[in-house]
Amino acid sequence: MDKRLRWLNNLMCFEVAARHQSYSKAAEELFISQAAVSQQMRQLESNLHVKLFHREARKMRLTESGKVLLSACQKGFGEVINGLNQVQEAPLDGELKVSSTQAFCALWLVPHLFEFFKLHPGINVNVQGSNRIENLHDGNIDVAIRFNTSSTGLTDESLVIERLDENDVYPVCSGDYLSKNAINDAKSMKNARLFSLAYENKVDWESWFEFAGVEVTSNQLRKTEVTSSDLALSAVLAGHGIMLASDIMVGEYVRTGQLVIPLDIPHPVSWKSHLVYAKNNPKQKRIAVFCQWVKENLIRTQGPGPL
Repeated sequence: MDKRLRWLNNLMCFEVAARHQSYSKAAEELFISQAAVSQQMRQLESNLHVKLFHREARKMRLTESGKVLLSACQKGFGEVINGLNQVQEAPLDGELKVSSTQAFCALWLVPHLFEFFKLHPGINVNVQGSNRIENLHDGNIDVAIRFNTSSTGLTDESLVIERLDENDVYPVCSGDYLSKNAINDAKSMKNARLFSLAYENKVDWESWFEFAGVEVTSNQLRKTEVTSSDLALSAVLAGHGIMLASDIMVGEYVRTGQLVIPLDIPHPVSWKSHLVYAKNNPKQKRIAVFCQWVKENLIRTQGPGPL
């Protein structure tokens, strides 16, 4: 056996550091100190007599030799993991931990889970609502349902990323609110109480008004920011204002008449949804069943046309 395989721990550390292009993020994933990561990388470079990284601002960029080694490590570790999964693959029944945004968990996932349990009573799904990008390598989350305004940048050799859908965003409010407020065009929306997500700078009211041809500044809008769409929805259902929302979140409320679209003007940016899970997760049978159920039921619960 090649004596260089004695450096296996260093190579595993290298794969994580190279994937993140960061010693600090590698330290977080490996539960060791940043100094320990740095030391292992120095040892590996010394043993190989090649430079693997060079610092560029706050990132550790790979050299050409580093890129070659990363590709080889990921292929090699992937084959080992595939073999381990074949001999240790978890059975279909058991626990599955799923993460998504607080709003999606509250508005779609949890209300529909009873249908999944009817079909698969042996799979127990635990749900974690979080607006953070959860780590899928530490075993705390098996499947993440993520929402982005762009699919570019969603690349990670260690993850499976399945595109779910693309959802247009429209203004919605209650019929009662619409009947009590004169909303005839986009300009008249400037006087409405608007609910928006805090820290969201792409699917926001300012860009909706710009797309609709109305000049506004943020100070001119009667805007209330919330940290999750389900909070905005509770206010909008009670007749307190208007929110921007996609079909995946509020389509059923629109189709049952609880919400209406005051103006048929979509937001210029749409939400892209993805299923994400680790390639080396041994719960592949459970993950496959759950992901297929999500894909089938998201399509079933969305209607034709705007929302």
